Amino acid sequence: MRSSWADSVANAEESAPATGAANGSVANHGNPRPTRSSYVPPHLRGRPAGAGVDAQAGSAAPAQGGPLPSAAAQPSGPAAAVGGPRWAGIVNGGGSGSVGAPRQGYGGGGRGGGGGGGAWNSRPGGWDRRDREPDPFAKAEAEEVDFEGAENTGINFDAYEDIPVETSGHDVPAPVNTFAEIDLGDALNENIRRCKYVKPTPVQRYAIPISIAGRDLMACAQTGSGKTAAFCFPIISGILKSRPPQRQRSSRTACPLALILSPTRELSVQIHEEARKFAYQTGVRVVVAYGGAPITNQLRELERGVEILVATPGRLMDLLERARVSLQNIMYLALDEADRMLDMGFEPQIRKIVEQMDMPPRGQRQTMLFSATFPKEIQSMAADFLADYIFLAVGRVGSSTDLIVQRVEFVLDADKRSYLMDLLHAQKANGTHGKQALTLVFVETKRGADALEDWLFRNGFPATSIHGDRSQQVQI
Repeated sequence: MRSSWADSVANAEESAPATGAANGSVANHGNPRPTRSSYVPPHLRGRPAGAGVDAQAGSAAPAQGGPLPSAAAQPSGPAAAVGGPRWAGIVNGGGSGSVGAPRQGYGGGGRGGGGGGGAWNSRPGGWDRRDREPDPFAKAEAEEVDFEGAENTGINFDAYEDIPVETSGHDVPAPVNTFAEIDLGDALNENIRRCKYVKPTPVQRYAIPISIAGRDLMACAQTGSGKTAAFCFPIISGILKSRPPQRQRSSRTACPLALILSPTRELSVQIHEEARKFAYQTGVRVVVAYGGAPITNQLRELERGVEILVATPGRLMDLLERARVSLQNIMYLALDEADRMLDMGFEPQIRKIVEQMDMPPRGQRQTMLFSATFPKEIQSMAADFLADYIFLAVGRVGSSTDLIVQRVEFVLDADKRSYLMDLLHAQKANGTHGKQALTLVFVETKRGADALEDWLFRNGFPATSIHGDRSQQVQI
């Protein structure tokens, strides 16, 4: 037999002692049918007298912005006895607020009564991208130790003084000896100081003044000679000085002001990390795009805005075909390791990007082309992409560096690991403060790389291996 809401309440009162509030309500009104306030939820029936009253009083208090639901809006019949606590929980503030209360802004409440953050636009003074920009120096400065008196194993600037430098072209700007001689701006100079750049390398001494003067540049320099800073400094400084109009955030198509092309994702990531340090707190945003990784995250970064885009040719073509990137506002174009891009077969894509898309033609943009060698293909590309350019050659083009001592030892296969162990122990004995020097070992196969890594680790030398079967996250 189906019972009414009143019968279920009466049965509940017989099975559990009524609270003072419930008895008072029935006695005062003389009404055998109890009101909503006289019902005691099961989770409150075992509590001392007064606890339920406080809970009911708290739940009966009108919420901000509106009264409690009327009796007509509340459930009746058996559902009330079963679903009562759920209704009480909503009124009691167990969720994101009382029924009828106005919403306090996005993220204001949160589930389970936990407080959320403020509304998105509740930040006083408006949103400034630089206020929330991650510090690219944080990790390096946190790990910084006192190197005073330690041996310097970094760049040998004294040896750089003897490197021959040749330039060709008309009205070549004079080289500089310090970064202070170049008008790069206070913010960029501060970042250079935090990068601990003491004085410019030969390619920087010549390339930066040439680029600051607005001239196109074809530079031949060895890998590791400081080419990244040589083209990043003029690009960032030029963007800061030109102060182009603010982009519209509503557009799904990113319109960078500078494009840096590189052959591989590893080099692109390296350039991106360095460029972020140089552009820190300047308002110039650097974004990287490369293949072999989900494009969704890269699209999200592009939608947030970009001034400098570092990309590989393949991924950039994908973005251009999707109409997610436009090159119509490009002021600076830099091609790093152009000879490697040609060796990897990227010439058709590079020519399509530069000559067939919406990039401004040569003469209306500034182009910097860097290469370690100077074959005929590079000469042809320079003639097509650059206008009235200056040619810069640092060192002997195509040769190996003089700072590396090369020695060949003939060792039997069975003795290679023991010979390697002797070399590692000798390096550790001669290292700074007894620390192991960094060592790069090349092997023939992927399996051999993993086996050597395991053997070195078991013999007390921290080691890792990298090869084509490793995931991209591990490789980077």
